[in-house]
Amino acid sequence: MTQVVKFPNDKERIKREASEWIARMEQDELTALDKTELNTWLAISPEHEKQLKRLAQLWDKMSEIGERSSSQEQSSEKQEKRTFFSHRFAQLSYKTAAFAALVLAIPIIFYLQGSLENTSKNGQYFTKIGEQKNIILTDGSELLLNTNSIVEVNYSRKQRNITLFQGEANFGVAPDKSRPFTVKAGTGDVRALGTNFSVRLDGNLVNVLVSHGTVRVRAKENIDGPFQADKTAYQDKNEVIVGAGNNVVFDDVKVESVEQESDKSIAKKLYWRKGFLSFDDEPLSDVIAELSRYTNLNIVIADKSIQAMKVGGFYPIDNLETVFTTLELNLGLNVNKMSGGYYYITNPNS
Repeated sequence: MTQVVKFPNDKERIKREASEWIARMEQDELTALDKTELNTWLAISPEHEKQLKRLAQLWDKMSEIGERSSSQEQSSEKQEKRTFFSHRFAQLSYKTAAFAALVLAIPIIFYLQGSLENTSKNGQYFTKIGEQKNIILTDGSELLLNTNSIVEVNYSRKQRNITLFQGEANFGVAPDKSRPFTVKAGTGDVRALGTNFSVRLDGNLVNVLVSHGTVRVRAKENIDGPFQADKTAYQDKNEVIVGAGNNVVFDDVKVESVEQESDKSIAKKLYWRKGFLSFDDEPLSDVIAELSRYTNLNIVIADKSIQAMKVGGFYPIDNLETVFTTLELNLGLNVNKMSGGYYYITNPNS
């Protein structure tokens, strides 16, 4: 029988439920029944509202950026009094006036978690392990750096070039036909044709996930000759052009694969943009490998027999030790903290 980790106590359960509510509001407008259900959920205890506020602050990392330029004329005091919900639903084109009651019912003063940089200068930007950083570029494009990442921005009158030296970054590209937007990674590059996409370096492999629009991907940036990607032609090619929903992997020689991803898969892979890691019935070994990207802790699965155990759940990047708690309480594993920042995961029954 598959074992899936669930949140172990009331506080963790409330965190999970709060993240689900915010995800629902991010993806679609709430029905009248949904709003009644949300208000009922908030009324259960102060902890429910507390956790929703905390997660809202994380959720607003990306959405606050777009509002800053249009709100400069307002006083800083008014800016501080905006609510997460009023901003979120305003960004969704004011889908329904009925949200006004919800906005008034749940006031939340939000701030931008992590570091936000408005820059008019070229240069290098980096994040430490476990850190994320939002950067607004001079053309209005948005750059979100994930954990342990390094990029260099080099804008000119004719080009918008960014080099990813390490880690992972997501790019929301502002349209400008006169200046191509190109991300260099490994031996290749990715050129945006009006889009939103993420790029991740993993050894000599580069993984490109397109969430919106179209990109051109080259395994070697010094070789030209674009072509339209298809399922049979891409494997021996240096370059592909793909649209939203595609995941492209290339190395220093060629494009290795082009795969169509489901909306659910894309959302899960990009959950880091919201300040969470998302796992859905995945092997413990994969979960620990991903977790290790976000922490300086040395996490060791000491018993090979438990590597394939299935794990699921949402885990806040700023509190990843909740994973240890769920492993102990729900899978019955032992997590032993040792000197030197080492954590050993063992099966007490073996």
